[in-house]
Amino acid sequence: MNDKNTTQTSFGSGDNLAGNKTTTNIYNYNSQNLTQAAKEIQKLLEQLDKEYDNSVMVGAKAIESISNNPTLKQRFVNALKEGGTEALNQLIDHPAVSIVLAAGKGFADT
Repeated sequence: MNDKNTTQTSFGSGDNLAGNKTTTNIYNYNSQNLTQAAKEIQKLLEQLDKEYDNSVMVGAKAIESISNNPTLKQRFVNALKEGGTEALNQLIDHPAVSIVLAAGKGFADT
């Protein structure tokens, strides 16, 4: 995949020891909005990690920051609509991601 806005994630492939086939799930994230939102949220979480020492506080502060930034909030809501929470969960590598994604569902419902 040569597209810089494409991320491919796969897991659960191959044979297991019992000889049964396991499932392979491959997600192709081609949406620029999805990947951009994930990058911005990842960067925000990493920034907050420097100020706060636990994931709950980092998540809460990230939610506050997203709420106060209408552009990021809208990008986040659009990314959730395009790819869902599973896609963003795969793209954002941070312990507080589940907290942020739970709040994102609330943003999308308003």
